[in-house]
Amino acid sequence: MSTRKLIIASLICGLLILVAGTVKLLQTANNDTATTTVLQVGSEAAIGDILLVVNEVNVTSARTLVNVTMKSSKMISPADGWSMLANGEITEPVGSRDCLANTVDVTCTLEFVVAVGTPTIVFAHDGEKRQWLGS
Repeated sequence: MSTRKLIIASLICGLLILVAGTVKLLQTANNDTATTTVLQVGSEAAIGDILLVVNEVNVTSARTLVNVTMKSSKMISPADGWSMLANGEITEPVGSRDCLANTVDVTCTLEFVVAVGTPTIVFAHDGEKRQWLGS
């Protein structure tokens, strides 16, 4: 195969790559799927009939303490569904303070591992998630 044919083939491949990249960019720009909203501490969110608020995030030398308020028309367990993204890992609560199990209205403190940097607090229930950016 001659050099001239190889150069023409590489130019055609390059153009095809540019066209494919442009098409993908336009698809991404026109994508109307919902984006994840990260809430600030103190912001209220709802999943179904559960009303959620992360009141405070306090990182100590021993634990990350997350004060939450949950309200629901049904009995809920306040520790279920919560997790924290920090240190490159997702962790579940390692303990809790003042969290009464099976109640409809509770404010309590969840204990997580020590977070290096700013933790993201996540509540997931019925296939939905809400996220708060710790301070």
